[in-house]
This record gives sequence, C-alpha cells and structure tokens, in this order.
Amino acid sequence: MHQVEVLLERRRTSQARALLKPALAAHPDHSGLLLQSAWTDYLEDRNDEALTTVRQVLLAEPKDQSARLLYFELLLERGDNAEAERAIIELLRDYPEHAHYYGRYAQLMLKTLNIEKSQQLALEGLKYDPDSVECLAAQTICDFIERPGSTTSQGLQQLLVRHPQSLRTLLLVVVALEQRGDRGEALSIARELLRAQPDNEGIVDMVKQLRLVTHWSMLPLWPVVRFGWAGSVAIWLLAAVGLSTLRRSDAELAGTIGLVLLAYVAYSWIWPPILKRLLRA
Repeated sequence: MHQVEVLLERRRTSQARALLKPALAAHPDHSGLLLQSAWTDYLEDRNDEALTTVRQVLLAEPKDQSARLLYFELLLERGDNAEAERAIIELLRDYPEHAHYYGRYAQLMLKTLNIEKSQQLALEGLKYDPDSVECLAAQTICDFIERPGSTTSQGLQQLLVRHPQSLRTLLLVVVALEQRGDRGEALSIARELLRAQPDNEGIVDMVKQLRLVTHWSMLPLWPVVRFGWAGSVAIWLLAAVGLSTLRRSDAELAGTIGLVLLAYVAYSWIWPPILKRLLRA
C-alpha cells in the first residue's frame, strides 16, 4: 500500500498501523503487508515483533531487498554482529553499487571498533554516491574517533542533527572502548560528545563515570574496576591461598600482608564514593 509507505517515510506509525490492521485482517499472509507491519514495529522500537514478522516474510520472499535490510537492522539492534555482518555482505553481493549498504556496514564495523575497515567501506560507498549520508557520517565518526578534538563541537553537532543515529553509534563506541579497557580514549570521545550536546543527561553521566574510573587514585583498584565482582573474588581467593601458605613459614609477614589487604579493602569501599563527590564539586 503506497499510502502506508508514505506514512512510514514520515514516521507516522500510528496512522500506518490503522491502515494496516484491516488490510492484514483480510489478507493475513500478504508478504507486502506483513513487511510494512514489520517496519512499523521497528520504527516503534518493537523489535521482537518486527523480527518475528520479517523472518516470516523472508521465508516467503527470501530475496526481498527491503526485508533483508530490515533483518540486518534488527540484528544490529540485538547486538548479533556476526549474523548482521553476514546479512549486509549478502546485500552488498547482490547490490554492489548501493552506497547505503556500505555506510551501514561501515557503522557495524564502528560498533566492533574495526575503524580501518569502517573507513575503507565508507570511502568505497562514496565512490558510488558522494552525497551518501550514511557513508559521510561513518567517515566523519572514524576521523573523530582517531583524533578526538579534531572535529569542532559545532561540526559534531551538525553531524548529530543531520544524522541522529550517529549519536547512538558513538555511544556504542564509547561503551566498547570502556569494555576493552581503553578508558582514556572513551573519556576523550565522551567529552567531545558532551561539548556538542551539553544538555544530554546520559552523556553527562557517562563522562562523570569515566572521569571516576580513569582518575589516577583509582589505579590501585584496577582489578575491581576492570572485572567487577569477578576481580574482587579473584583477589580474595589469591590472598586466602597465599596467606594460608605463608603462615606456615612466616606468620609475622602473613599478618602484615593481611593488614595491607584489609587496608586495600577499606580503600576500595571508602575512596570511590568520596572521589565521586569531589569530582562533582
């Protein structure tokens, strides 16, 4: 239904759903209507329903380009990066001059911190469409990640206005860097994002947390910060085994190390909340 397509392009999903409901009641197995319903669910962040429906469409129409693209987007949302990559590669194999697909693949590579491949994909897509928003956004983000501060806050703000999805991509990059242990790089990017969007409370909280974990006084707590409860448990197990063994040969030294361990535990409990308040001051 052309009218539904127009409504979805304008993100008027409630009106689109109102038109689709009676049409699907009359033709429940119509692939075109089901696909429009899946896109409607996707635009409303009802991704589980959208994925179920688009899989149904692909069983009937495995080569449908729109369904395959939606399937890729849904896999990306779920964090199923390997399957998403397979889906976008197949799309590019069938549509090798489609710049949009290069741009989306480039942003998938950004999510996995494969910056070099992301740049290559963005540049390849720009050969086919120099004005591709997806490719331009991916290229700009790659430059920004490699050289935080090289993009002015105004330029970054313009990117985020023209391509709102870039904000989500950059936030995912910050999270991925933090999880990889590159907290300094994560903080640099988060600070630039904050300069571009100073009123974004989520970015404000992210910068505060990264400032906390990257502070020099948190260095002794690296195992706890890096591995959480697993790091704490590992420290206690190693300490227990080590002290038990040491007591047999040097009880006095074991007692001293035990006191140091207690001081470390107290430091890990007391100092981070104090530092958090100091950094807010």
